[in-house]
Amino acid sequence: MNFLAHTLFANGDPELIVGQYCGDFVRGNRIEHFPHRVQQGIRMHRAIDQYTDAHAANLTARNAFEKPYRRFAGIITDVVYDHYLARNWRDYSDIALQDHAEIVYSALQEHDEILPSSLRRFARVVTERNMLVSYQQFEAVDVALNQISKKSTRFSVLASAAAVARDREGVLETCFQEFFPDLVRFVAKNYSNEAE
Repeated sequence: MNFLAHTLFANGDPELIVGQYCGDFVRGNRIEHFPHRVQQGIRMHRAIDQYTDAHAANLTARNAFEKPYRRFAGIITDVVYDHYLARNWRDYSDIALQDHAEIVYSALQEHDEILPSSLRRFARVVTERNMLVSYQQFEAVDVALNQISKKSTRFSVLASAAAVARDREGVLETCFQEFFPDLVRFVAKNYSNEAE
């Protein structure tokens, strides 16, 4: 869900970008049919997700939500964190956000033939709506969570989740500020070779 963060760590490498996207659309360990760098991107995506899920600040963020939102707190915080990252993009990248987004969209388009069909459709929406840049505005959080809510009735509660997240913005932003620099260090320590 937090594709802006994932693509940040691909450092402009098109195949790592594609792998970072594929991480949410490919299930299991059968990834050998992808090019080697895409496989690396998928593994990086999964390691980032594991690190994120285990980080103490994110446990605090998830605990800020009561039922029925608590069950989906990981999804909600992922989307909200992309908003905070977009808003503070210059703190984490020397490349302008729009330039980064164009690199990402180009990478997805160039590798269209190897994308899972569901990702192919999603990539077109991401590009047409310039979603990575739109995250600078909180309204994009509402749009993203509404889109997810339509995937199945199980996710329907997410249609109202943006307003709930906005009410908890002080806690969530503090958690992001504690967590994200740690994630940057984690990726630099463990994946610097993949990003070169």
